[in-house]
Amino acid sequence: MNNRPNGAELLTVARRTLLDQLLPLLPVSKSYEALMIANAMAIAARELDVKGEDECEKQILAFYRQIALEGTHEATEQALAELIRKRAIDPSRSGLLRSLLLNITRCKLAITNPKLLNKQGNSA
Repeated sequence: MNNRPNGAELLTVARRTLLDQLLPLLPVSKSYEALMIANAMAIAARELDVKGEDECEKQILAFYRQIALEGTHEATEQALAELIRKRAIDPSRSGLLRSLLLNITRCKLAITNPKLLNKQGNSA
């Protein structure tokens, strides 16, 4: 079954229409708002297309496996944050934790601000 266009594709077409056809017709005083809407549409399209949350959860689960916490906590950012707040992660694992947090940040930047991610050259 082919459900085309999908949500991400629809948002991309709608964004292009907004930028190419409607923005030039709007008063200059409304340009900022139109560009803000276009940016939100681009982020939403990338969220639908990339499935960033799934990737983050996979990375958190892999981290839990490495530090022997698999099965004891949910593989969510909220659960990870709680572990960090409680200082429940052994300090000897701080290098692994730092790497995980950088990877999660990169996953999120790929959705919310890919230009910045590309500009930084994926380095940290």
